[in-house]
Amino acid sequence: MIIIIAAMTKHGKVIGKKGWLPWDIPEELALFRRLTLNSTVIMGRKTYQAISGAMPERHTIVVSRSKSSFPDVEVCTSIESALKKAKSYRGNIFIIGGTEIYRASMPFVDKMYLSFIKKEYEGDTYFLAWDEKEWQVEQEEDYPEFTFVVYGRKINQDSF
Repeated sequence: MIIIIAAMTKHGKVIGKKGWLPWDIPEELALFRRLTLNSTVIMGRKTYQAISGAMPERHTIVVSRSKSSFPDVEVCTSIESALKKAKSYRGNIFIIGGTEIYRASMPFVDKMYLSFIKKEYEGDTYFLAWDEKEWQVEQEEDYPEFTFVVYGRKINQDSF
């Protein structure tokens, strides 16, 4: 299964500020860690640099057109090649950002795990626009500082 996972402000769809999250919500980070553990994560070069390296207990794939290697990760030059490589591993494939990687992967995604932060924050990076008519809510969990929503795609899209 290919899953986009992201946290964002509910109204402004802010996902980042100056290369990092504009909020500090340990409970949301713990949920991210738990959901992505023992899976494959795919991210862009800027996201990889922001988190300072590979994620423990996950296969980490970085999509980069400009750099051919990074320590402890596999590098692919396109989202298509990254997905093909990721499918050679067992478990879910999580797309963890940034915006361009979300956009490129959207045609192949089965589900989205989105945390909507209740407080609004300013930022300089935003989640991509997506057609809510193509998705249905499968699960919703309320937390003190965010709401976690699982969306499933209503129609089958081309995939690898």
